[in-house]
Amino acid sequence: MKVNSKVIRLIVIVIIGTVLTYLTYQSKFSTFIFDLIIFGIISVIGLSIWVWALLSDTKRFRILNIKSLLTPTIGLVFVAIILTLNLSIKSTFDKPTLLKIFYDGDFNGTGIDFKTDGTYIFDNSAIGLNEYEYGTYKIEGDLITLDKNKIDNIIKTDRLEVRTKEIKYSDGIRKEKYAFQVNKNGDKLDNETEFRVIIDNRNE
Repeated sequence: MKVNSKVIRLIVIVIIGTVLTYLTYQSKFSTFIFDLIIFGIISVIGLSIWVWALLSDTKRFRILNIKSLLTPTIGLVFVAIILTLNLSIKSTFDKPTLLKIFYDGDFNGTGIDFKTDGTYIFDNSAIGLNEYEYGTYKIEGDLITLDKNKIDNIIKTDRLEVRTKEIKYSDGIRKEKYAFQVNKNGDKLDNETEFRVIIDNRNE
């Protein structure tokens, strides 16, 4: 019975570790408002079983060996993998921003964060759900060339151009920078999403 319980603990740790690793990896591509709660609940269960395994398995051996530490060690390996994934994802999002544009659609929003290293993060959000896509770009003046000509049915070209647009407010008209989708001739695509420039570090 003791052997069986040890095997069960090992299987549960592997399952929980695999699920948490998958959820962490998946957070690079999409996040939901309740993900952190779900991750926390599973983590608490996993930690409880890990402590139980550590105390139970080591008590069975006067001298610690590989068998007595197998389940706790596997748990630590999963923790290391998850922490490494988290750090990698965080470092991707924390890269310095060169230009950031955003479209506010009230219940949904779309933004592109152009990093100084020539990569970008495309973020499409809607009611607590964020979906991310990644790619590379080149920029010459106000013209941005993307590595793809279609992103999530929102971007319909591989070219964006920053231009000045007059916006009417209650207290008057202001000129603001917007990024427009353009074709290879520089003509603005009609009826396509326009993005307001919210961060512009190109002249710094």
